[in-house]
Amino acid sequence: MRTTITLACFAIGLVLIGLSFLSLPLTEPFRPYVLYAGIGLLLLGLVLTMARRTRAEMPASGHAQGAGDVAVLEPAAPVAPPRAEVTLLVGGNGASDPAVRWYQVAAATLTGVAAPKARLSVAVRGERVGAERWQWQSGDDAIDLMQTGARIPIVIGGVRESAEPPTASGWVVPFKNWFLTPNASSGLGPFLAPFIAGVRHVFDVTVSWSEKGVAQTSSASFELRFWREPTSEPRFIRIGDRPSYRDQVGGLGELRDKGTALRKEGMMLPLAALGVWLGRVDSWTTETRALIAEVSTADSDYFWALKNFEAPLFEGIRMHDERHRQALRELHERLIRLQFFMRERA
Repeated sequence: MRTTITLACFAIGLVLIGLSFLSLPLTEPFRPYVLYAGIGLLLLGLVLTMARRTRAEMPASGHAQGAGDVAVLEPAAPVAPPRAEVTLLVGGNGASDPAVRWYQVAAATLTGVAAPKARLSVAVRGERVGAERWQWQSGDDAIDLMQTGARIPIVIGGVRESAEPPTASGWVVPFKNWFLTPNASSGLGPFLAPFIAGVRHVFDVTVSWSEKGVAQTSSASFELRFWREPTSEPRFIRIGDRPSYRDQVGGLGELRDKGTALRKEGMMLPLAALGVWLGRVDSWTTETRALIAEVSTADSDYFWALKNFEAPLFEGIRMHDERHRQALRELHERLIRLQFFMRERA
């Protein structure tokens, strides 16, 4: 199509130029315009011809450039072999005796690549107790860690009186005492601490191995928390994980019992003891709210806002002021909500 237009411009242009030189009566008034039109069509034909040649040369030069690029391409770098990835999680309770808790950490690779000759190191924060060596549950210093995983015994303690040994090794763990277990099942480790209400112990666990001469490590920290009574269930979780209500069952249970006792105590109080009793209710409410907030801030705020529960008037508080009556009503509703939390989410 472009070629046809170009040829037409040349042909018409030449015809117009030729007509401009002929002395015809019809074209005499338009002779200058015919000449200019013929010259313009010739120029247009030349422009179209040059544009066609330019377009014809561009793909050739681009092809040559592409050929040059292909010539200098280098082979792709080889893909690096996959490496072992080790994760550390809570391994649960390894004691067979219901009066003893033996908390362990589970280590495993995330892929099919094993971590060869993996070794352990465990540091206890805030304590002077240290272990020269730490072993896997099998008693080995180093193992080939795989996806099937392996357990790391960390700490053992008695939550009730028991004369039965908690393990096949025949250990007897005294009530309220906690020990480290760096030697797996071969022997009871160093004394960690006695039960102290509210105390937290933190264990920094590190697994190290070597892949083709390159040192690799994976670390995580774990927390052991005691509640107010030595018989309550301690909490052993990985730091950074969100605690569940099951992790808090010991503390919530103790707060429920404490709240029940406060409610009964507040039924018949001498007037001089009202201030002390109201302070205890505020303290109990604050502790409960903080414990629930570790899992759900929304539940904690809702628990804090429970003040409009229409509890029946208790016979024992008719002699007391309105603050006492209102505190009993709030405590009554909060106890109901706390029991709901423990029953539905523990």
